Amino acid sequence: MDLVSELPQHLAERVRRVDRAAAPPADADLVVYWMRTAARADENPALDVACWLANRLQLPLLVYHALSERYPYACDRHHTFVLEGARDVARDLAARGIRHAFHLEREGRRGPHLSTLVKRAALVVTEDMPIAFLETWTQRLAQGPAPVLAVDSACLVPMNAVSQAHTRAFRFRSATKRERRARLGRPWPEIAHLPPPYEGELPFSPLDLADADLPALVASCRIDHSVAPIPGTRGGSRAGYERWDAFRRAGLDRYATRRDDPLEEGVSRLSAYLHYGMVSPLRIAREAHQRGGKGAEKFLDELLIWRELAYAFCRHVPDHESLAALPAWALATLREHEGDPRPALLDEETLERARSGDALWDAAQASLRIHGELHNNVRMTWGKALLRWTPDAATALRRLVDLNHRFALDGRDPASYGGILWCLGQFDRPFPPGAPILGEVRDRTTQQHARRLDVRAYAASCHAPALDPAPRALVIGAGLAGLICARTLRDHGLEVEVLSAGPGRCATHRSEDGAFAFDPGL
Repeated sequence: MDLVSELPQHLAERVRRVDRAAAPPADADLVVYWMRTAARADENPALDVACWLANRLQLPLLVYHALSERYPYACDRHHTFVLEGARDVARDLAARGIRHAFHLEREGRRGPHLSTLVKRAALVVTEDMPIAFLETWTQRLAQGPAPVLAVDSACLVPMNAVSQAHTRAFRFRSATKRERRARLGRPWPEIAHLPPPYEGELPFSPLDLADADLPALVASCRIDHSVAPIPGTRGGSRAGYERWDAFRRAGLDRYATRRDDPLEEGVSRLSAYLHYGMVSPLRIAREAHQRGGKGAEKFLDELLIWRELAYAFCRHVPDHESLAALPAWALATLREHEGDPRPALLDEETLERARSGDALWDAAQASLRIHGELHNNVRMTWGKALLRWTPDAATALRRLVDLNHRFALDGRDPASYGGILWCLGQFDRPFPPGAPILGEVRDRTTQQHARRLDVRAYAASCHAPALDPAPRALVIGAGLAGLICARTLRDHGLEVEVLSAGPGRCATHRSEDGAFAFDPGL
């Protein structure tokens, strides 16, 4: 039975069959939607496919939503944002009569729960997200007994409709023009009848997020606790749509003229919500289109051309953390200039802690580290600078991926890879005759950028703590743990004083550059 062919067209065009199972297990008693990157109850194609097929099979539906400790760059920042989003989606699904079971992997709460559920599932639906680790998890799931469907819930023009990896935005724009026009103003159809919720036993105790102590839960997880949550960017559909509505009313009309200045509130700052699927890009695109005007036109170009170009590229070029993802001309020119002298070779810690000595670059890195985001126009300059501070392009790419994904709330997204690879020549053209280090890759120095930006004002905003008002931190104990704690707090923009647990005198003093010098106070 080919259930995909029975789906309505607007859903069928988004489905990719992942497994090789011939048919659903005969004794199956539910349909499972494994929610990962579309954490929303509205205009969610994956959820709608799961609902439609559960109705067709006359089976109840369970939305299984989990947060692993094992995803790349797992840390307090990402965990908190996801948990806040899960709280919203649990509430919204409950209002629709859909059962949402959330599992947080942590001490005493680990186990192969999804694989246990799959043994009882008629089929499993999840999102189609062209990122290596998620695709690996999807393929592993497809080794089980149930059919597995991956549904594109992130793009207006389904990735299935894009037959190749385009390397220039104008080519992608032209190739997808008809498909985009056909969908842009179209309302998303709602499922008329929802399936019954699954009421059976589960192999775990679902976490009730409504009144949960999220910081305590995050602290119990085996993840990186040195990357803090962003208090001013709360996860979830509610916060995401509030941000979108405010921008649509007050910022969208001026987007085309203000978007390039990071000191202006000229951009939507929706990328983290789009990355985790907490807001629907279908709804965002439709409402921007309805608004109209030059601002909306430029916003839609970023949302539907550049962003979806990157999604389609990652679908067709799965090795997007390798230089092999670059166009041949870019790879050749970068390799040709690997032997060029560099002004400096900076180690990973110097870069991570924003201590390059370049005021603009350090401000950009501080924005990532402290605030979890980086203005796109600055990101391009930030990325290209690493070619001058690393021995070769492969090292530069590796460090760009690490710095972006570790700190950015929108990290590990196809659009992130698109932006990073652009810094090395992807989606661009050669610029002969070329220059040292970058060769024919487009140059974009921090010095050039600084001429059109008030770097002092930008640095002040980036280095400011995410908490406002910012507390002063007192760390008692100048041992290794205390010093690491103090440095982590300082790296997040807080003023920190360390006291020795012994004699009680101050164990730190501030140096001229704002760094710490430690005196154990003995």
